[in-house]
Amino acid sequence: MNNEEPIQETLDFTQPDYTFIPNENHAWRQKGFFAVCKSCEIMHATYLGPNKIIVGLDGQGKPLFKNRNEID
Repeated sequence: MNNEEPIQETLDFTQPDYTFIPNENHAWRQKGFFAVCKSCEIMHATYLGPNKIIVGLDGQGKPLFKNRNEID
């Protein structure tokens, strides 16, 4: 058996190697039950659930929603 100790690394999470600063405005698109941002370098999304649908964007680029049962 090998008597070497396992390699361990101590990480300092207070000083990450990379910091993600999201854009002020996002290009939201609906994908299934999620609103997915297409404009940031790191993909992120928000869960909408099965009853909401994005029908447009307001003047600030924020998504507008309707319930699926309200759509004709």
